[in-house]
Amino acid sequence: MTKLPVKSLKVAFESQPVLLQLNALESSRPLPRTATSGKKFLQILASIATIGLVEPLIVVHVEDNEDRFRILDGRLRIEALRRLGVSEAMCLIATDDEAYTYNKHISRLTSAQDARMIATAIERGVPRERIASVLGVEVNTVKRRANLLDGISDEAAALLADKACPATTLKALKLMKPPRQMEAVELMCGQGNFTSAFARAIVAATPPEQRECGAGVRGKRGKEIAEQLACLERELATLQTTVAQTDERYGIEHLHLTVSAAYIATLLRNKSVAKWLKDHHPDFATQFETISHEPRDARSASESSGPRSKNFRRIGESLSSTSSPR
Repeated sequence: MTKLPVKSLKVAFESQPVLLQLNALESSRPLPRTATSGKKFLQILASIATIGLVEPLIVVHVEDNEDRFRILDGRLRIEALRRLGVSEAMCLIATDDEAYTYNKHISRLTSAQDARMIATAIERGVPRERIASVLGVEVNTVKRRANLLDGISDEAAALLADKACPATTLKALKLMKPPRQMEAVELMCGQGNFTSAFARAIVAATPPEQRECGAGVRGKRGKEIAEQLACLERELATLQTTVAQTDERYGIEHLHLTVSAAYIATLLRNKSVAKWLKDHHPDFATQFETISHEPRDARSASESSGPRSKNFRRIGESLSSTSSPR
């Protein structure tokens, strides 16, 4: 058995951070004028002022000058450090002159993760005022974030832990009882739709006995949601009909293609026929060879798309059953 060659992985940066002077760092381009007035920069500024720099800067050596470094990632952080009068910062020295990795592979907190972390910090005795100063927000905002998952069942919260689910969607889920919350969350995960409008539509379709007390949808807003839900049901029915017709037509056409392609492949295996085609009709020969391979390509495509089609129908049935109560 032949062994595959083993290639060693190249380290993208040095293993130990180093303390560098800020005046030894330079940027490849200036910050936009609006960058330092945005909410993100103000939060970074407040965080560094309260607890210091958390994530090291990523820098690379400047060519022909080992004492100078160019910033690959962390331009906002270094601007915040300079405004706070800090003269040095911890840095990681990269071995490759590229910033794509550090900007692409970012683990952003979801609303559920943010709420759980703040609630855990408060339970461990961290004052709300300190959390607010670190995050650069008001104390009331910290209280609201800490209570964001109150009223959400543990099972539903676990499903939403890594989903980009806005706070308004979580508020809508609180209007339903735990079993209905699970149904709604599973439906949203299946659809990949976590918008508050979709959550409110599910609330509008929820029977009164599955809602929390006082969670009814009334007035003009309730009428609008009911109309949106009816429109969604009509679009879903149309899509399901189209999918069924397409599947049926595709099956018949694929059968015809398979039989025809098998016959053409048999002809092409005859060397005399194949040679005559290439000599007298090379364009036909090329097309026939393509057709003889199409069933395999189509079969592999259908295998990859089949589960998606089944998943679509299953989601549609789930949405229909969810939307049916009035």
